[in-house]
Amino acid sequence: MVDGVLTLKFLISLVVFGVLLVGAVKLLLRKNRFGPISVALVLLIGGFYLFDQINSTTSDATVLKEVHEDSEIRYLEIRKLELEGGTYSFKERILIEEEETIREILKDLSGLKLKRELNKEPGEAEYVLNLLLSNKKDNRMETGNIQITVGREYIDDLYKIQSDKDHLKTIQELELSLEWEKE
Repeated sequence: MVDGVLTLKFLISLVVFGVLLVGAVKLLLRKNRFGPISVALVLLIGGFYLFDQINSTTSDATVLKEVHEDSEIRYLEIRKLELEGGTYSFKERILIEEEETIREILKDLSGLKLKRELNKEPGEAEYVLNLLLSNKKDNRMETGNIQITVGREYIDDLYKIQSDKDHLKTIQELELSLEWEKE
């Protein structure tokens, strides 16, 4: 199950689905001629709606779940991707150590509404972001690397972006203002 699924919206949908199912079963038990049809409709439509809700999430719950306000960000490496013959290759890269710029990029990526898509063809990725950060945990610092694949319409090649937010704004500004290293 996708992280962030148990949102208030999902729980309300689950309660409504349960109430409708109970009502449809009561019609069935009364031997009402609409009983079997109503049970089938509630199961079909409600099941589809709940499945759709399970596949919806946010970028904060899936992609940025390790990044917190108190996280110590060491650096962010951005690598441009190019799809050649069905295989991704790296074109250029840049290393950013300025925390303010990194936080701005993460802010652009936060709060996006995402929808998990199955059987998606690769080819939508434009950048790979490698973020090295440290988080405090049980009186010690844990350092780890987070990798995020980002494109105009997808994040991590699994999640289609449903928001109208310009999530590549800061990255594209950096692309124009800084010199990138060839790979």
